Amino acid sequence: MAFSPDGKVLAAGGDNKIVNLWDVARGAESATLSGHTDAVHSVAFSPDGKTLASGSADKTVKICQLVRNPTRS
Repeated sequence: MAFSPDGKVLAAGGDNKIVNLWDVARGAESATLSGHTDAVHSVAFSPDGKTLASGSADKTVKICQLVRNPTRS
């Protein structure tokens, strides 16, 4: 698990091969990221919070550009 630099998003990976993004203020899932074929063991945000890297037992690292919903503050 990892919090975004601003503390507003929590990213979590697991055995289900998916990265879940959680809106901390709402306490609700805001997105799921797929693409790995095995368990996700690590997640990390870039310093600006715009990019998320996830590492998996499938021996890959996925890089995802995150887009904030402009209608939410």
